[in-house]
Amino acid sequence: MPSYLSNKVWLKATIVGRVAGGETVAAICGEAGMPTPACVQVWRRGDADFAAALARARDAGDPRRRGMVFDEARAAAFLARVAAGERINDLLARPGMPSQRAYRYWRRTQGEFAEALWRLRRARYERRSRSGHGRWRAWDEGVADRLLLAVMRGAPMRATLATDAAYPSLMVLGRWRREHPEFGGALRMAMTVGRLAREVERRRPDAGLLDDISLQIVYGHSFRSLARQPGMPCARTLSAWARRWPDFAAEVAQSCDLREEWLEEQVRAIRLRHGPGSVKAARAEAAPINQQINRLRKRPGWKHRRQDGGADGP
Repeated sequence: MPSYLSNKVWLKATIVGRVAGGETVAAICGEAGMPTPACVQVWRRGDADFAAALARARDAGDPRRRGMVFDEARAAAFLARVAAGERINDLLARPGMPSQRAYRYWRRTQGEFAEALWRLRRARYERRSRSGHGRWRAWDEGVADRLLLAVMRGAPMRATLATDAAYPSLMVLGRWRREHPEFGGALRMAMTVGRLAREVERRRPDAGLLDDISLQIVYGHSFRSLARQPGMPCARTLSAWARRWPDFAAEVAQSCDLREEWLEEQVRAIRLRHGPGSVKAARAEAAPINQQINRLRKRPGWKHRRQDGGADGP
């Protein structure tokens, strides 16, 4: 009968099969007639196919080595004790019960086990939700929608939950997300949108700068003429601010109204000073102001309003 070392191909296949069954290379090499771990290491370096097969075998045997292989008898006994009212954390790692690692692995990989466990836990949640205790608060769709809206607008999660007694606690919120996966997905999306909204708000310019911009618009400036002044942002940035912050856009629109009134008041003052007998002279003096009025009729954002189908406005 040939020795193990004289038949390298058969020996490699034996090692791969036993590793896939849950054994370790060190334990296999410790047996009489088997190669040393250093010899197996040399084989791995010199044989790419053997190295790949050994890596796949380790992945396949990892659950068995860790005691995580699904056992229907243990799973049935575990579910029966959970159905009888015992707590899951009290059962884990007890004799005949799965370990915590095996329990988590079974929930991820065994659909029927996870579904049966969820039915038991949901029934328990429903019973406890009727107890009136805050920890076992039942699902409330209206509160969940309000929370989604607040988080989407930029309110931090923890701070939002503390603002209203109607909101659930973090523990209850986590259970709601598990019970209603569609709500969990919507909440993750709302948190992402909220973070972006908070980032945009943190980039908001100083209030003094915004007030100065509004005042300069009243005195006849446009975004382009403002951008040519030292210390002022460019016209594209000013337009972006007006689109991003509605309150700033409203303040700019009000400043434009005051600007037009101020310019028209100057034209009326020129006409009154010249009187009805000097119409030509009044027109000549008021011509630059009228040109400025016509030029400024296109208010900030008129291009975007035209693209959206809205009116340009005066």
